[in-house]
Amino acid sequence: MPSPTFPLPRPSKPLQRAVVVALATAGLFVLGGCPQKEALVVSADAQADEAAVAVATAEAVAPAASPAPPVPRPTASATLKRAELMALVFPDSQGSGAAPRQSDTVSLPERANEGKTVPGSEAEQQAHVSPREVVRLDDTHAVMLTETVPLDDRGQPMNGHVNGAWLGAYFFEQGADGWKLASRNDAVDYLGFMGNLGTTKVERIAPQRFALTIAHGSCWQGYCGQWLSVYGLEAGQVRVLASGIPLSATNAGVHESCEKVRDAGKPDELPPSGGCFDIGGTPTFALGTDDAPGEMRIAFKGERMAGGKSRRVATIDSTLVYAWRKGAYVLTEGRNPVPSF
Repeated sequence: MPSPTFPLPRPSKPLQRAVVVALATAGLFVLGGCPQKEALVVSADAQADEAAVAVATAEAVAPAASPAPPVPRPTASATLKRAELMALVFPDSQGSGAAPRQSDTVSLPERANEGKTVPGSEAEQQAHVSPREVVRLDDTHAVMLTETVPLDDRGQPMNGHVNGAWLGAYFFEQGADGWKLASRNDAVDYLGFMGNLGTTKVERIAPQRFALTIAHGSCWQGYCGQWLSVYGLEAGQVRVLASGIPLSATNAGVHESCEKVRDAGKPDELPPSGGCFDIGGTPTFALGTDDAPGEMRIAFKGERMAGGKSRRVATIDSTLVYAWRKGAYVLTEGRNPVPSF
């Protein structure tokens, strides 16, 4: 006979709640603390990844930095300072913010063996250009005179003993914006030695007229000489007023006797057959009118000793006079005492 079944009593609601709480608590104990820690680490890594993505996105969205705009080339100068005028003439190598100067581009003619320029042979060349003089001719006109030394195929200045330099002239006019380049002549004349024009000086020859003098020279085996050239400076033009006047000479380095000419007048040893000499001249300019500039005078002083046994020493004290004739200086009085060699 089957056992009778009795319905189980239904737990009360407070008991149900206690069971649920107990089961939840047991589940927490089963999971333990380590899985929770790993979950926290994963969450931190995810946050870092999100931050990295945000940064990358910001960088991608941000515009790339644009290059600095080029420095504008100067078109006028407020003053007649050499550096500012050079920047107007040669903006690529002399302008503000440019790299250190390597060379300047100029137009120069070829020179024949006898030293004359070949007509129509002008071509662009690389050279070193240095300012020598800046002259304000009047209220609105000025000229900058330069020394230009051409470069060879290796970029080196051609400054051997027989190499001179070009005289350049750059003309400026003043306007509302300042001084502007009006015209240029890269090759007025070629003279000098060892890549050097010589000694330059600006002279006033009339109230509104100026001249540039260049004394250039060198030495050869004990002989030294110097020559004078004079150029008239005008608005837009430089003209030759006198060229190659012997200015000084000495052969003191040729023979010991020549070194003693000034000291005793009678050296112990006989002078060379050509004698000894040490003579120098100084040019001066008289102020004339703008239509007729004054005279140019060259005063010479020194000594000259004849060759041979006489050993006679002559004192040099003479003056040459050059008058203004048809836009140039012409010798009108005296004889140049500087010997040729």
